[in-house]
Amino acid sequence: MSWHIHKLVYQAKSPIHIGYHKLGFIQRTRYYITGKAMWGAMTANITRAFCPDADTDAYENVGGKLRTDIIPSYFYPAIYKENPLIPKFTSQGLQYGSCSLYPPYPAEEFERLFIRSFGQTAIEPENLTAEDNTLHEIEYIAPVIEEKDEQKSVCFVGYIFINEAGQKWKDWEKIKGDIKEIFVGGERKYGFGRLNLDNLHSQDSVGDFFGYKVVDTSTGSFTIPKDKPIPAHLLTKDNPSLKGDIEPLVGREWGEKDGKVGFGQQVSNAKICWVPGSVLTTGETLKLGEYGRLSK
Repeated sequence: MSWHIHKLVYQAKSPIHIGYHKLGFIQRTRYYITGKAMWGAMTANITRAFCPDADTDAYENVGGKLRTDIIPSYFYPAIYKENPLIPKFTSQGLQYGSCSLYPPYPAEEFERLFIRSFGQTAIEPENLTAEDNTLHEIEYIAPVIEEKDEQKSVCFVGYIFINEAGQKWKDWEKIKGDIKEIFVGGERKYGFGRLNLDNLHSQDSVGDFFGYKVVDTSTGSFTIPKDKPIPAHLLTKDNPSLKGDIEPLVGREWGEKDGKVGFGQQVSNAKICWVPGSVLTTGETLKLGEYGRLSK
């Protein structure tokens, strides 16, 4: 078995909202696209391409394959494709971006430039006033920012690992065509989540992963040096040596509850993970796992 690794650059064509948690009436967004969100978007496109008459079983089967044979990583916003804005815990606080060509953004500057929100409320039809307890605000990653009086388009940089043992998935050019335009995250009824693949800046068969050297293509393993940030969640039970933060990773899954079948009817078991940006205190060799999370 061997893994082929491809670098993908998507241009944001609309706001991106990746559900995180609520703060009062504000629905916060993560500042990156999780591997699971990318997995869901790619599963939808690839299922429709390979199975024109797709039913629920087809989506489940293809989704299962994508957890084992085609694994998208987390994707990070960027202005320059060489500098994905991966968070990093430092002695000066949280920073975004670690490419030596560009200075990192302090957390407050990153949020000022990249994070926006809009508010809504329901209207009482009788008197055309705001309905009680319906005010809410949704954060999103902006598709265009203004920096130094210049408008700049936002892209998202990440990778996809393809297992060459999966015969059905060997046609990379077809797969790349099938995922040329995807829709990720929440609030898509408002037009959020549209990404277009940038063929000019995407790369085939790369030997690195967010700048970390791939050391074993048979396992898809790569080495992260000491004092460098992890680019995805990593289970604490793997006993890595890190400095940073942890969180319970939980989400809604396809399933059945109270006679209803569909997405979101079941909640996954919480996994305690180091968050992206946590810094290794010793060098580690890691690999990409299910939903783009890291494992030893």
